[in-house]
Amino acid sequence: MKKTVGIIGAGAWGTALAVVAARGGNPVLLWCSDEKKPKEINQRHWNPSLNGVSISREIIATSDMADLKRADIWLIATPTEFFSKTVQKSRPFWQKQPIIICSKGIEPQTGRFLSDVVADIIPGAGRMIGVLSGPQFAAEVAAGKPTGSTVAGSRKVFDSARCALPSFILEESNDVYGVQICGAGKNVVAMLMGYLDAQGAGENERALKLTLAWQEIISFSRLFRAKMDTFGKLCGIGDLFLSATSKTSRNYSAGVAMATGKKVTGTVEGIAALKWIISTAKKNKLHLPVLEKVSKVFN
Repeated sequence: MKKTVGIIGAGAWGTALAVVAARGGNPVLLWCSDEKKPKEINQRHWNPSLNGVSISREIIATSDMADLKRADIWLIATPTEFFSKTVQKSRPFWQKQPIIICSKGIEPQTGRFLSDVVADIIPGAGRMIGVLSGPQFAAEVAAGKPTGSTVAGSRKVFDSARCALPSFILEESNDVYGVQICGAGKNVVAMLMGYLDAQGAGENERALKLTLAWQEIISFSRLFRAKMDTFGKLCGIGDLFLSATSKTSRNYSAGVAMATGKKVTGTVEGIAALKWIISTAKKNKLHLPVLEKVSKVFN
């Protein structure tokens, strides 16, 4: 049975998710923070945030959050820096739909998990909150290339994700914190890999530092009782491989910029994630030598 899918966030990632949901036969409501954008999407069937991708007529763009009341499933794909504000805006219109967080990282202002942000803002959401994370570049997702993700949450959340994104290869998890730590941690490692490449590091050093940094992310995750097998899933090693080896990764590019003395531009989730990891580790007397050294470069 097809469901109306509400996508909150009309950037490249949110638009790609909307394309996949519509391709699966679902009616889609795409919420845009920019009030001018819906007209362009609905009339021209094109979104400048994801250039070259045709927008299906099954996708209706809107800047009125109240329209999302009639959606059966919510997918949140807004940048982490605007996440809390956007969820606050959506709160009056939640009708007990499953809420699947598709943004990666932690809230940069507070260091909170995004799942906790939603739970704090929308009372009663609890078991209806889930997280989707994995190796996903928006352009390839929109183009229909094979994509897999981990979905953490209840069975209802997993079934909702499967309905909304039928072409995705999905694996189930109940480790909500662990999946989010993977999403934040892989951004940090991606920055490190970009930095090392731009510095002319050898292949041996790259492999060494990647492994040690990822081991430290896993050690850090134990503070939150994350499950170790989560780090071998699509949200873990899968996303790490994609972000740390691709020159099109924002966080990898940020590492390159830092190494070459260029200005870091755009949203780079790894910088906030690194600060959060180091400060939390210090409070808990956890020594992370590789990441502590990285933090001095990206401070």
